[in-house]
Amino acid sequence: MQLGKNGPQFSFDLDPKPKHTRLEEISAAESVMSSKVATPSKNTVERMITQSESATRKKIINLGAGILGMISLMLGYLGYQTYQNGLERQQAQLPQQKDNHLLSAADIFKQYGNSSVMIETSWKLIHTVTGKQVFQKQDCFLKEGKCITGNLPWYIQHNGIVEPYLDVAGIAIGQSLSGSGFVVHDDGFILTNRHVAANWHAQGHHFQLPGILVDCNDAACSKPDYKILDEKTGGAYLASLHQWIPSKTKMLGQKPVNGKIVEGRNDYLEVTFPERGLRIPARLVRTSDTADVAMIKIDLPQKLQPAQLNAEEQVSPGDSITVMGYPGISPDVLAKMRPQDPIGGEGEIRSIPKPTVTTGNIGKVLNGAAKADSEAVSELYSSMGDVYQLTVNATGSGNSGGPVFNDKGQVIGLFTYGKSDQSGTQISFAVPIKYGRELMDITTIK
Repeated sequence: MQLGKNGPQFSFDLDPKPKHTRLEEISAAESVMSSKVATPSKNTVERMITQSESATRKKIINLGAGILGMISLMLGYLGYQTYQNGLERQQAQLPQQKDNHLLSAADIFKQYGNSSVMIETSWKLIHTVTGKQVFQKQDCFLKEGKCITGNLPWYIQHNGIVEPYLDVAGIAIGQSLSGSGFVVHDDGFILTNRHVAANWHAQGHHFQLPGILVDCNDAACSKPDYKILDEKTGGAYLASLHQWIPSKTKMLGQKPVNGKIVEGRNDYLEVTFPERGLRIPARLVRTSDTADVAMIKIDLPQKLQPAQLNAEEQVSPGDSITVMGYPGISPDVLAKMRPQDPIGGEGEIRSIPKPTVTTGNIGKVLNGAAKADSEAVSELYSSMGDVYQLTVNATGSGNSGGPVFNDKGQVIGLFTYGKSDQSGTQISFAVPIKYGRELMDITTIK
């Protein structure tokens, strides 16, 4: 038997085999039994032959049908396996196809615009023992009991380090500022820059001249010299002052600080979602010890949409990026809030935040420390630590802490600050998202 043209062939061996000489056998049997039975007629013999051939044909047909059924089952099984394997290959390719799907800046904004938030805060420096605010001393310099300078800000130099002279009264140390952030967990956790949510961990504070410098000559600062600093004599000291970090201050008054005596505290920390007027109180959860990253938390009864974080850390110069945030240079959108409380007074004017979308590229990947490919150079170091240099310049102060997306809609970093020179050339930087993931990982808490 053959299935189709050039198809498989099957041969069958029947048991018992069909007897095509049935007539001869019957004749031989009749000769032996002729003495006992009568010789059958011609019709009887033909009927017997027909019945025998019919039974044989039925056996062949049944056997063939059974074999064809088995072949059909085998072909069906093979077809099903082929379909399943193809489906599995197709499903295995789907994540890769999804990962390779590139998004435009407009697509990213539509998907994650509501995950980007504006952050407003105000902080001050406090004495942790008493809880009272700490100031920079401002007073006149007395000589022979007479004030010879007028009220000037005071500074102190100890072991070659210049800091503001901290006192119980004077110029308040702290400021109000705004920045950006983005939701990273549906329970209300938000990432931003450390210099936004906890500005007392940042340097770059501004100080005024002229001023009075207390120059310590010994470790106890028991017999200091006093100098008048003006624009000419104070330039070198201002460079050192710009490196001062309030939370790491070395002196309180004329005494060295031991332990965590001076610390910052937020008077308020508020989050506002795009095109909303409601300010939501937030609290500082954690700050990074190694990078300009902080995590804050808001409490809402509803789930929020988090941005997707990049986990592969595959960032290369030339990669396309999209930055979202709330730069202060962008014009405000104002709204008058209608009062709903009859005893709450008139409605107030509030700014309604709308995120700014800026596109660019990764200009350079800087590593705090990396192995060099050359035998002559052992290791490479970056004075700025681990950062991405960006070609994004159409933004600025207020965008700090905003998400930096790749072209797959994944956050690869946090926009942190910009840099320019006298010629007007500007570049900006982002902190890699790996430092944000560290704050979200309980295993990194020590």
